[in-house]
Amino acid sequence: MAKLTRDVLASYLAEMPAGHIFDLPYAQFAGLFPPGEPDPFARSALRAFAGECGCDLVQIVSEERFELRKRTAQQS
Repeated sequence: MAKLTRDVLASYLAEMPAGHIFDLPYAQFAGLFPPGEPDPFARSALRAFAGECGCDLVQIVSEERFELRKRTAQQS
């Protein structure tokens, strides 16, 4: 499997249907937005990236992952 990069993720999110969720485990988050969790600047960069890709960001601390939820047309 190809390494997940920001460009690959952005492309995938652009094609993802509204309402779908992309799970981003903390380990992958750290690779894309170093140093990863719990860095507030890395979290902020991920939130901005998600917004640019038309997604809302939800952190699931108990499962050590983020959800990037593709917005529906009404949420845009």
